Amino acid sequence: MASLDSVLVRQGFGRGVVKRVLDDTPVAIRLRYIGTGTVTSVTTVISTGITMITSDGGTDAYTFASNATVGDLVDAINNDNIFEARVLDALRSDATDDMFLDGAITSTSSNEGYQIWDVLHDTSAVDATNTLAYLSVRVTPDADRLFQGARKGHRVSLQEIQYYANVNAASAAAVRVYECVGATETLVWSAASVDATLTTINWASGEGKITGADKTEFLVRVQDATSLTDTSSNFLQVVAFVE
Repeated sequence: MASLDSVLVRQGFGRGVVKRVLDDTPVAIRLRYIGTGTVTSVTTVISTGITMITSDGGTDAYTFASNATVGDLVDAINNDNIFEARVLDALRSDATDDMFLDGAITSTSSNEGYQIWDVLHDTSAVDATNTLAYLSVRVTPDADRLFQGARKGHRVSLQEIQYYANVNAASAAAVRVYECVGATETLVWSAASVDATLTTINWASGEGKITGADKTEFLVRVQDATSLTDTSSNFLQVVAFVE
């Protein structure tokens, strides 16, 4: 039966994915240059905005005042067709002001062979709009092929969450899983957080999982309404299976 064959093939070619972030390492936005010239610089000023200087686009400045959320900022960048921007370890609804690491961004080479610029989240910063500090990880059905990968016919299953976070205090519903489909972000699971304690969360003794529909991404977050203090012990790790 063709439908059964396709399911078995997809499972057979599936692979496990482990994503781990530490303080100030979550990639809120990944940028890829799609212009025809060269990139001089990409710089974040934490309370002001992000500025890109290129030979073909000149100076493109995106202020946080005009682009108050991550979604607004990504859409504005994409609309100019100099860089392609993709939301990663963030929600589109997250505030931008005072939330990104300050300074010039150094480009690196991606798995796809492109030069990329990663806008990193300052994990000890507090989102003034929603009064939140957080660690976040996104898992996607196109895994490492973020700009050329195919999402159709692929899906993600979350298997385990592990974290240590120096939050202000344990809080109800502060460990969260969001289902992300395009611009729609839906909270689908939550649990109380634990302060400064190595914590592992799985389902049915590791046999259960949260599986999304084709093309669906998951954003896993540990948050606090007051503060998240930087420490070398902080981390958030997500184990998933990508088909």
